[in-house]
Amino acid sequence: MIVYIDTSAALKLVIEETESAAAARYFSAKVHGGDHLVASMLLYTELHCVGSRRGLPVELINTVLNGINLVDVARADLMYAAAMPGRLRSADAIHLATAIRLQADVLVAYNVELVSAAAEAGLRTQSPGTTP
Repeated sequence: MIVYIDTSAALKLVIEETESAAAARYFSAKVHGGDHLVASMLLYTELHCVGSRRGLPVELINTVLNGINLVDVARADLMYAAAMPGRLRSADAIHLATAIRLQADVLVAYNVELVSAAAEAGLRTQSPGTTP
């Protein structure tokens, strides 16, 4: 199974938040079950920028990123993201377009607009540690 990880979900692994423990358990179970954690290279940029702003150790960011298969953003992803309906921010639209291209089985995110847009696009979504 392909589990696409949005930045809002990956952040739970580097910044302690209410859902962090549930997200860590969820991703660990997926990896141990043989599933593939994937994200676009955009995640690399976003996590390092957040880490720099918040003074987080680069090693922590890299440890999280090393557990995720990062794929290049394709030109088609950017074009598809620009044409998506709704009110997504650019990065969220790019993550969603990439998840769709990769035929992800589930998109893990905590951004309400992204979760809604992903569901409308036919993707299953998860936000471990939140109440549906």
